[in-house]
Amino acid sequence: MHFFRTFFLSIALFFIVINQVHADFNGKVVKVIDGDTVDILTPKKQKIRVRLLDIDAPESRQAYGNASKKYLASLIAGKSVFVKENKKDIYQRTLGTIFLNKINVNAKMVESGYAWAYRVKGVANNKNMVKLESKAKQKQKGLWKDKHPIAPWDFRNRNKK
Repeated sequence: MHFFRTFFLSIALFFIVINQVHADFNGKVVKVIDGDTVDILTPKKQKIRVRLLDIDAPESRQAYGNASKKYLASLIAGKSVFVKENKKDIYQRTLGTIFLNKINVNAKMVESGYAWAYRVKGVANNKNMVKLESKAKQKQKGLWKDKHPIAPWDFRNRNKK
């Protein structure tokens, strides 16, 4: 009997922990850090830093960095949003997709030309973001007005050296 009680308690605890690791949540955007990172305050007054999944915005010190931050702020600063959490990144930020009502804010950033589709070693996982990026580039929206925009990953690599 003790074995079964311990077993079922362990299983229940496992699912509680798993749900906390990848828990979607609502909250108010209390700070826009840059074009792909915000702080959100949950109804339980927990502040969560969220890195927008599948996008990469220009760095603050980079051309269009400030414009990207301002655009994101114009969309969601001070507003209540829903975050579909994916996982944590190496800095322990929540990686997630932010929705304002039913608008995918991550996609809106790329579609409006204020962020690139996120790539790892040149490959983007989210093909929809790549399509949105291509359309923004064709229409010369946002950072695509620049003749030779520098991708954030290239900018970071240049500044490491």
